[in-house]
Amino acid sequence: MKQLKINNSEFIFAIPRTGLPPSSSAANQFLRKAIKEIGLNKPDFHFHSLRHTHVSYLISQGIDIAAISKRLGHANIAITLSIYAHLLDEYKDQQDAKIINSLNQVCATFVQHD
Repeated sequence: MKQLKINNSEFIFAIPRTGLPPSSSAANQFLRKAIKEIGLNKPDFHFHSLRHTHVSYLISQGIDIAAISKRLGHANIAITLSIYAHLLDEYKDQQDAKIINSLNQVCATFVQHD
């Protein structure tokens, strides 16, 4: 990131001679080549998949959906909720299990004291 200032570039990824960002096709081509080189078989993985992976990770870490929505640049939280509802449902199920486990521990503590 520090080199961006040295190179007077606004972009993290840029075509060397022009300084312009690569096309979507070029970025996908480079990404697929890199994935193949490390031995992964993900022919349908594309650059935009990284965005979804990032959001999935943030949701799994309990990051607030409003913060995620702003990070993604969505016009409103409803857009984020509609796209990632299935992940939120999975996260909710995990959280419900934690709640039940926690309440069971509280109940077990009371039972032991009787």
